[in-house]
Amino acid sequence: MASRGAAWVESVGLFIALYGGLPAAGLLVDGWLGWPPLPDPWRWIGVAPLVLGAAGIVWCFRLFVRVGRGTPNPLVPPQALVTSGPFAWTRNPIILSHALAALGEAVVVGSPAAVAIVLLLGIPVQFIVRHEEKTLEARHVDAYRAYRDAVPRWLPRPPHRR
Repeated sequence: MASRGAAWVESVGLFIALYGGLPAAGLLVDGWLGWPPLPDPWRWIGVAPLVLGAAGIVWCFRLFVRVGRGTPNPLVPPQALVTSGPFAWTRNPIILSHALAALGEAVVVGSPAAVAIVLLLGIPVQFIVRHEEKTLEARHVDAYRAYRDAVPRWLPRPPHRR
């Protein structure tokens, strides 16, 4: 198993690749296709999802460290199943937060191709999530099954009060 430090370094590298590569790739494709940038008013609208998504990522990562006693990197996953905070509303708040932040970033840089790339990334994410769910069920068995049955995969829903 990898160390926590190595897991965090890898996570930072993935952040750099996603949030640096996404606008670069989008702008490059825009140039190839001759697509004009998004209008300035739209670009300002992108700030809100970018900030909300980034805040969601930070919140989820803090929960993975504090409650789960692990990292968001599958190399050093949380030891405990995290079901509080945004994980009580949806089983995939990290992915939804990344999608929100990435979409916001694509709009801020004004790249229609970057927006399209973010939307297309939703296809492989479906396969990743299904694999992750099998892994979580194998690790946490009944606790994960109960969580899966109570919390929606994608569309956030307020948790049921008991």
